[in-house]
Amino acid sequence: MRAARVDPAGRPLENRRRQGAQAIGIVAGWVVVMMAIFWATGGSGRDGAAVPWLLAVGVFSWAFAEIIAGRRGLVWPGSALGIVGPLSVGLGLSVATPEMRAAAPEEQMAVLAGTSALLMCLFLFRFRLPGLVSPVVTFTIVALFLGLYGADPDRLREVEGFSPRGILAAMMRSPVWVAGFGLLSAAAVATARRLDLKGDDFGLASARPLHVIGAGVLALVVGRWLALLPQPLDLILLTGEAAVVVLWALRINRIGVMFTAHLAMARPLVLAITGPLGLTLERTDWAWILIGICIAGFVAWPTLHEQSLRHNWTLGPGGRIPQPRANWWWRYWPYA
Repeated sequence: MRAARVDPAGRPLENRRRQGAQAIGIVAGWVVVMMAIFWATGGSGRDGAAVPWLLAVGVFSWAFAEIIAGRRGLVWPGSALGIVGPLSVGLGLSVATPEMRAAAPEEQMAVLAGTSALLMCLFLFRFRLPGLVSPVVTFTIVALFLGLYGADPDRLREVEGFSPRGILAAMMRSPVWVAGFGLLSAAAVATARRLDLKGDDFGLASARPLHVIGAGVLALVVGRWLALLPQPLDLILLTGEAAVVVLWALRINRIGVMFTAHLAMARPLVLAITGPLGLTLERTDWAWILIGICIAGFVAWPTLHEQSLRHNWTLGPGGRIPQPRANWWWRYWPYA
């Protein structure tokens, strides 16, 4: 099998435009096939007539991936197949029996997400496709959330976006979950750094989503813990956490880690400021705050990165020390 060749940001090292067009074509073709299957069978919710066809699409996706990802080493088309194939099988299994077809939509979604995550893992390791790391983690957490809480409106309101960190934010009421995900996220960060320093190109590219997911969840957990402290100690330590995030992002040369972690800990930090002042924030206020955090990060990153290079603090992917460059933030984006 030919190993897929990627850079530390997970992008193909050859024929990017062609691979991008092929990946888009695969997804578009899959949508057309799904519509045709449901139209021809009258939908899977009635008698399960579509199930064999959905499973067949999954089998075909694996066989096709053996050719384009296994033999030819095409990253993006292989990743597209690694998503649509498992989704087809997950969709088929979620309505495979009369009992499952009669189940609540959230139960069907839990089966779909869990099955898809498991099969994506097979694609990920068989064809060495780092782009599947984030979908695997996301779908696993979606399956866990729906399996535990279903469509609980109170929990759904606490979800902070469709991402691992955003979904886990709604599961932070239990100290057990907080501790468990704190340990897992710390392990993800440590693994990502090990891959950064010792991994091959697949390891370097896999480190990127592990860094982002791990740092986001860890910042969320630590922020929730620090928010329980009395004032003003909570504000002082949360500010310290934000500073540590910046230092770590500069150390590993990944701006995405800074954004993800700061957004994850934004809520307790802002509440630690507005709480003593008696201010109540509406949804639009939070939106502007998050936008402000992103803008501030974009503005500050070039200067901070330049200073980090001058003081030999940055040791990025591959254990490389980047050379000082022009003070423009997009020069540092490739390893985000």
